Amino acid sequence: MSKIDGLYTVKDLRESVVDLYSGNTSQPLNVGYKELQELYKVSRGTFHVWTGVPNHGKSSFLADIIMQMANIHDWKFCLFSPEHSMANNIKRLCEKYMQKPFDYGMQDRITKEELGKALAFINEHFFFIDKANESPDIKWLLNVARQAKDLYNIDGLVIDPYNEINPVRQGNLREDEHISNVISDIKRFNRETQCVTWLVAHPTKLPREQDGTYRVDGYSISGSAHFSNKADLIVVIQRIFDQEKTLFQVRKVREADLYGSIGEAEFRWNNKTRSFDPLQWSNKDE
Repeated sequence: MSKIDGLYTVKDLRESVVDLYSGNTSQPLNVGYKELQELYKVSRGTFHVWTGVPNHGKSSFLADIIMQMANIHDWKFCLFSPEHSMANNIKRLCEKYMQKPFDYGMQDRITKEELGKALAFINEHFFFIDKANESPDIKWLLNVARQAKDLYNIDGLVIDPYNEINPVRQGNLREDEHISNVISDIKRFNRETQCVTWLVAHPTKLPREQDGTYRVDGYSISGSAHFSNKADLIVVIQRIFDQEKTLFQVRKVREADLYGSIGEAEFRWNNKTRSFDPLQWSNKDE
């Protein structure tokens, strides 16, 4: 039988299917919180979208997650987070690693010896992407991440936030078409490298529920419903200030039970450890 380019049969894919059946592929990994074990898992090659009300702790919580992944699973990450300087991003990671405040004048802050230990760990596990004086386009950013994969064998890429990527569109593309192409580029990078990408995106629609929380999901994100449609997992972070708690809400799971489940867990910000402590979790399907 002659071969048609781009057309496959079961015979071509049999070995891959048997590997899936036998569990010979990479398995979903926990993120270091037992309260999130059933709710949120990380599988290689997946695309995670995090959103939520501005200044409610998205970036800080995500830093908790990737530091746990580095500690537990020895994962390495590229970070593109230009809303803060690279030095400030390293400062945050130092706090996450040592579970202590960094800043001068704070009680029980990181010692010089602990700072050296934290910097050594971060140097081995985190790499920082920046393009001086301009916003990079997605192809440039992913090319840097591919080189980091080849040279340092990174496992994950964090883009925080999406709106720091150069928004210039090719030709006469509408914004939603441009966003669809950006996400397709990211997912192709994930498939080809088996890296995980976390993309933080700000919402524009923020309707309030009767209990005072915001109704936020993937369709709330500025620009396009493609964020929701194409993501493997969607996480919403929102803080309820009068109750001093933060909600970790999983709003979409493409492969239920494999990647996690729809539901939420409650956390509280711990200013002494500069991280989030779990309170409880609930499965919305129960």
